[in-house]
Amino acid sequence: MDSFAKVKKFLWFFAKLAIAGGIVAYLVLRNPEEIAASFRAFNYWWLIPACAIYLGHILVCAWRWYRLTGMLNVQLSTFEALSLTMQGNFFSLVIPGGAIGGDVVKMGVLSKRSKAGSKVEGAFTILMDRIIGMIALFLLALVLLIPATPLLMKVELPQLPLTDTMRITGIILLAGLCIAGLAASCVIFFHRRVEKLPLFGDLMHWGDRITHGMVSRMTAATDIYAKQWKELAVLTIVSIFFVHLMTVAAFSCIMAGLGITVPVLTLVTAVTIGNIAGLIPLCPGGIGGRDVVIITILAAGGVAIGDAKTGQLLYTATVLFFNLLGGVFFLFDPGRKTTEETLKKELEASNG
Repeated sequence: MDSFAKVKKFLWFFAKLAIAGGIVAYLVLRNPEEIAASFRAFNYWWLIPACAIYLGHILVCAWRWYRLTGMLNVQLSTFEALSLTMQGNFFSLVIPGGAIGGDVVKMGVLSKRSKAGSKVEGAFTILMDRIIGMIALFLLALVLLIPATPLLMKVELPQLPLTDTMRITGIILLAGLCIAGLAASCVIFFHRRVEKLPLFGDLMHWGDRITHGMVSRMTAATDIYAKQWKELAVLTIVSIFFVHLMTVAAFSCIMAGLGITVPVLTLVTAVTIGNIAGLIPLCPGGIGGRDVVIITILAAGGVAIGDAKTGQLLYTATVLFFNLLGGVFFLFDPGRKTTEETLKKELEASNG
């Protein structure tokens, strides 16, 4: 890895930080007095249930991954699932580099800890965990779009006058994104049909040869998951209610601390679409994009702009707290040396 590559990676990382920080600073500087007043009026005791609920959301995420590893007979304890989930959140936030995120680190660490012959399957459980989470999020968003259309038709953007046609187009594009995301997430389960297509089949066989059978092992793992579709369906439903809607519940506690009762549909729509915006890898941890979307939809629902921004800033602070808490799990992880070696190799591979 030459010096130019290192500088380029770190410059891109700090550019992403600058974008996220710039967006947050812009949001604050537009309404500093209203935000300051909201912070003074906030009942900080409400942060306790908000943090407890958000912690519950993380525990369910770790449990979901643990269940997925068990379906492939990958050896992983419940505490290891929690520890690596927390570490993944931490590394997604703080590691520079395009493809180097929490999932990649988890894959590398789990591969080191897995028994010979099960390394590919271990890494595949992380991909499947991500797929289940996205299916749940996109399904929830699609269910919300029809009843939330009147709310979304009230959305306004500063410095950009919106027409009804533009708003309708945005709603259609969001629906299309969710449908495309669901299709991309589910296509893996139909790989046997894909194999029959001349071009794709040849590519899969070629990939299998150069990876010494890795593609075959991944498709075999997919077949195992497909046979247990009922449990995958249960995990998807659990993810809707106890992963994605739990973040809504945490946000509702923060709004309660401001003395505001937000209509359920408004809050669920704002946080759900905000979480989709947070998937865009332009900002670390989704910070910035998620903030703008949630604040905009809350304002469309009649929440005062100062309260909407204060609530979102406190929610972002809660997310950051738990992401950074993952660093503690890394420091006290008995397999820390393995993680450090994996990080070094992954960073070198990414920059090389």
